[in-house]
Amino acid sequence: MGSVTIPRTHVFQVESAHAEAPYQLWVAEPVAGVRPLPPGPRPVLWVLDANLFFGTAVEATRIMHQLFGELPPLLVVGVAYDTEDPVLQAELRARDFTPSADAGFASMTAQLPGSRPPTLPADRRLGRADEFLEFLVHEAAPLIESHYDVLPGQHILFGSSLGGLFVLHAFLAGTAHIGHYVSVSPGIWWDDGLVLRRLATAARPGRGAQTLFLAVGGDEERADIPMLASFKMVSNVESFASALQAKSPTDLRVAARILEGESHTSVVPVGLTRGLRFVFRP
Repeated sequence: MGSVTIPRTHVFQVESAHAEAPYQLWVAEPVAGVRPLPPGPRPVLWVLDANLFFGTAVEATRIMHQLFGELPPLLVVGVAYDTEDPVLQAELRARDFTPSADAGFASMTAQLPGSRPPTLPADRRLGRADEFLEFLVHEAAPLIESHYDVLPGQHILFGSSLGGLFVLHAFLAGTAHIGHYVSVSPGIWWDDGLVLRRLATAARPGRGAQTLFLAVGGDEERADIPMLASFKMVSNVESFASALQAKSPTDLRVAARILEGESHTSVVPVGLTRGLRFVFRP
C-alpha cells in the first residue's frame, strides 16, 4: 500500500550554523482551483510545529484561495523536525521556542501521558529561542528566497502554544524580515510572564512588524479543566494586547480574539485562518 502525499510539496534538509538540530523545511506551492493562479511573487506563511500543523495550514490556505479568493495564493513553509517520535518532537520544540529556562516546566511535562527521561542534555533543553530566530531569519528564509519567487516584506510567522510564545518573542525582538505575526494560544505564562515583562520595557515593540494577531480559545481557562485553567491563557492574551495597545504603536495593526467554544487544540485552525484574514484584509 502506498502513502498519501500532498501535491506540489518539497522537502529541504537544513543543517544550521545558528541552531542545534537538523531541520526540514516542508514547502507547499499554491495550487490553482477553479481560477488560474495569478502570476507574480508570493507571500510566505511560516508554520512552526510543521510536524503537527503543516497539512492543516496547506489545505486551509489553498481552499481559501481557490474557491472564493479569501486569501492570495501563499507559499507555505513548515519548519519540521526530522523525526516521527512525538516525544522527541516535544523536546525539540521546547528547546527552540522558549526564550529562557522555566523551573517548573520539567516537573509538569514529567506528569504528561507517555513521558520518558529527556533525550537532550540538561543545558540544552530550554531557552534557545534566540538561536532558532537566527536560523529562521538568516538561513531558512534566504534558502526559500533562493528557490521561490517571494514577495518582499510579506513573511507571516504562525505558531501555537509554545510556538505562539515564540511568535511573540520574535515580534518583540523585531526583524525587518518578518512583517506579520499570528500567535495562537501563546504560552505567555512561561517564566512568570517573561514576554509581558519584556513588552513593558520595550520602547518600540514589534519593530518592522505590520500586523500582530492574537487568538485564544474561550474554553482554555475553564475552571473545570484545572491543569489548563492554571495557565490563564485567556487572561494573558488580554493582558498582552492591552499592554501593547497602551503603547499606541501607530504603524502596527493589532487584534486579539477570544474564540468561544474552542479548546487549546481546536483553536489552532480557526486562529490561523482568522489571523490570515486579518493580515490580508484592510
